[in-house]
Amino acid sequence: MKKNNRKTSSIRSWVTLMVAGGVPLYAASAYAAPVAGQTRGASDVLQSQQSQPNNVISNIYTQKNHSLAAINTAEQKIWVAINRNHLRTAQALIQRTTTQYPGWQPQATMGFVLLEKTIWAEIRVGQGGLARMHMQQLQTRYGQGALADKTHVSLVSMRNVLEENRLWQLLGEGHLQALQSAIQQIQSEDPSYQPPQKMLAMMHQGLAGRAVGTLERQKAWPQIVALHAQTPSVFTLAYAGNRQAWAEALAATGHPHQATLVYISLLQHSQHAAQAQGILNQAANRLPPQEMQVLYTRAQAQFPNARQTLQTQHLQYVLMMAARAHSAHQNAEAAALVAPESEAINQLHRASDARLMGAILGAHHQSHEALQWWVKAAQWSGKAADWQTVGNLAMADNDVPVAREAMAHLPAGTPASEHFRRHNAIMAALRDYKNRDYKGTLQHLQAAQQFGPLSPGMETIKAWSLVHTKDYAAASALFTTLYRQDPSSGNAVGVLIADQQTHNLAHTYQLAATTKGPLASHLPMTTMRDHRADINTIPWRFMPPDQVVPPLARASYLALGGSWEERGGNNSGMTQMHEYLPSLQAQWGINWHMAAFAQLSSPDLYGGQPTSGQLPAFNVASSATGSATGHVWQTPQFLLGVDNREPHHHWRAALGWTSPSGIGGGTVQGLLRYTVIPSHSGSNWSVHLLRNSVRQTLLSYNGVQEHIHATANHGQSLNIPYTWGAAMRNQVGASGYLSGGKHGWSYIGTLHLNAITGQNIQTNYGASTYLAVMHPVYTGPGWWVTVGPSLYAETYARNASFTSPGYGGYFSPQMMAQPSLSASASHWWQGGGINMSAAIGYQWLHQGGGPYLGFSPLRHQITPQLSAQGLSLSPYTASSGSNIAGSVNVVLTQRISTHWYLDAGASYQANPAFQQAQAGLDIRYVFGENHARTFIPAQYVAGMGRYE
Repeated sequence: MKKNNRKTSSIRSWVTLMVAGGVPLYAASAYAAPVAGQTRGASDVLQSQQSQPNNVISNIYTQKNHSLAAINTAEQKIWVAINRNHLRTAQALIQRTTTQYPGWQPQATMGFVLLEKTIWAEIRVGQGGLARMHMQQLQTRYGQGALADKTHVSLVSMRNVLEENRLWQLLGEGHLQALQSAIQQIQSEDPSYQPPQKMLAMMHQGLAGRAVGTLERQKAWPQIVALHAQTPSVFTLAYAGNRQAWAEALAATGHPHQATLVYISLLQHSQHAAQAQGILNQAANRLPPQEMQVLYTRAQAQFPNARQTLQTQHLQYVLMMAARAHSAHQNAEAAALVAPESEAINQLHRASDARLMGAILGAHHQSHEALQWWVKAAQWSGKAADWQTVGNLAMADNDVPVAREAMAHLPAGTPASEHFRRHNAIMAALRDYKNRDYKGTLQHLQAAQQFGPLSPGMETIKAWSLVHTKDYAAASALFTTLYRQDPSSGNAVGVLIADQQTHNLAHTYQLAATTKGPLASHLPMTTMRDHRADINTIPWRFMPPDQVVPPLARASYLALGGSWEERGGNNSGMTQMHEYLPSLQAQWGINWHMAAFAQLSSPDLYGGQPTSGQLPAFNVASSATGSATGHVWQTPQFLLGVDNREPHHHWRAALGWTSPSGIGGGTVQGLLRYTVIPSHSGSNWSVHLLRNSVRQTLLSYNGVQEHIHATANHGQSLNIPYTWGAAMRNQVGASGYLSGGKHGWSYIGTLHLNAITGQNIQTNYGASTYLAVMHPVYTGPGWWVTVGPSLYAETYARNASFTSPGYGGYFSPQMMAQPSLSASASHWWQGGGINMSAAIGYQWLHQGGGPYLGFSPLRHQITPQLSAQGLSLSPYTASSGSNIAGSVNVVLTQRISTHWYLDAGASYQANPAFQQAQAGLDIRYVFGENHARTFIPAQYVAGMGRYE
């Protein structure tokens, strides 16, 4: 239905008059009268409007000698037929008049009223399709012109009646969901529409009634309680099933007393005892015993002829609840339930009930009463199994007469008799074990095993008896079997103690690794996995209560070595540097995962003299000379730190002091790094803080003192004695490594944020990142070879690579990107290992220009002097370039004797900006017997983050 068909409230009231009470037209012929009456009123008005014949018609028929009165009479007959709802008669009269009086046509009002009445008649008899077709004709014929408003009003009324007829039909056919959807659709198009209240009430009641069964099947008890609050009419006694569901919902949601009241109302309306029993059976699944007692009392009073049946049913309910409580180890509650009914239970003479009573009382520590019930169960059933239970309990209770009675009922040589003898041997074993007679315990258990296998509990007693008699190998084998069947803490400790005594903790580790359970918590599993082949030879410490701990601290060593580095070419002036770095390094193992380390070194540095491109040039013809520090052997610098390596995280902290630079004292250097290793796959991520020297040129590493003299051809001159440099890198970094294992891709990513500071130089900010994706291509024994693409990028706020006063003399491009193909190969063997890595790629580089004097205070000092002479210093220009770039790196560790190791490393890289070569070597002495893998000093300690 279109929204524009529902216009005004006046139309709504007119429709309401026609369909008063909301009863559908097709269902009540009484509503034909209001409709007809309204239509008659409309036709009378229209008829009066055309009562005066128009002059055209009068002239036509007067000229043809036709009587105008006769025509009026014919039209009056048509209107009478229409007003009396003789619609077919009216149609026939119109046809006859048209034939009798050629040229005559019915007025528009007559056709309108006739068609309108026809449509209402079709609606009244339920011919909705035909009515809609005629409504379309009504719109087509009279939707424009003088009758347009009346046409619109009629169509709106008709459509409203058709819609409500459809709604009533859906309700009558029981299509409640479809009815609800239809009402919602109408209201979405016409928000003011309100269906009849009777229709809504019937629909809601029907929907609620259907919902109860669905919610009951879903056990949606809170929803049933809420539905009762909304629609209580569907939970009356007329809907007994719904009312039972409501009672069950009340009980399930913690309202047992209210549920009991509802069940009482259902009982009161029960027609016979069987119906009451059904209600009681349902209530028994939800209500507690005290509420059920109320219901059973009511039922017995209501049906006195079925009192015996109801009492038996109540007794079965009590036994059921007691069995549930016993299964849940709530034996005090179970005993309290059956105690008042013990006499009634006894009168039933049922062995199953007697067994339940015996089990409950025995669990409630009423052993004598429990034994009496077990005797009754055996007497009533006559089964050997019950007499066997009686015998076992009697022996445990030291009731010899009852034990003999039980034996008398067990034929010799039968399985039951053998079981009893086995049990007798087990009881003797338990007594010996309690008295710490472990040899006697083993003898009795061996006798018991002749009649069948021991229970897991008795097997445990046997295993501990073997430990006490020092038969550790047999104890280990038995505890291993028990642990695989039941990985309990007690069995785990038994395996641990037996294997520790036989020095076979490799067996313990293997069992812990292959059988899930608490045994692994007693072992240092990670350390054992790393030293799997040596588990039985390592003197593990056995700590209370039952814990194996690593015995030795990390390795301690002392290393003496040195490294060499060359950067730049022979003609690169002050950007050329040679470094010789003798060093003394040491590590002290604090425990198995923590070590302290120290480094002492004294760099010997050589740098070049300024070349023409590094000397000043005036805006006029000029010449310049310069002399800078070319060699410094620094006094020693030191570094102290702690390194902690645990399975899931590492951290390293180092703090030290650099050598006094060529322009003043030293400064703090240090590193703080934290690494998280979330899994055993090797994946990790880390963050670090770093402060160290920028080791690229003598200027950046140590600082220089330089005297510059420049002379113009006209005699002007400039002297610049200046001391600057000693750049320090202050870095915040993060890195991550996602391992793909032996067959998948591994991902590497780093991000470093730098702030380069120094003496008499401008602070410079920069960032760099390294991204790589590596895939193993060979992972044979002792080998690991990976290949993949990588990208290194670097940027700085300003170019500080110039060597004139105020610049840092370190590589600081404004843009540098180098995609490469990288490869890494690692090979290890007994006592040594080597790693070789290489990358080849292409580098794009852009470096900005700048003034000759890089430090603004120095420029402010020199500029007035130059201006007074009419001079200015020529600035540096920007530069860009690209070319092939690559690097290669090799690190080697080799054990050369029991305590001596040799560490070596070398690297070379070349790119459009610079070339650099490095090499290092040290000899290392490892103290003690712990020769576990130590980190390579040349890579970790001496570098102190240069590889971060």
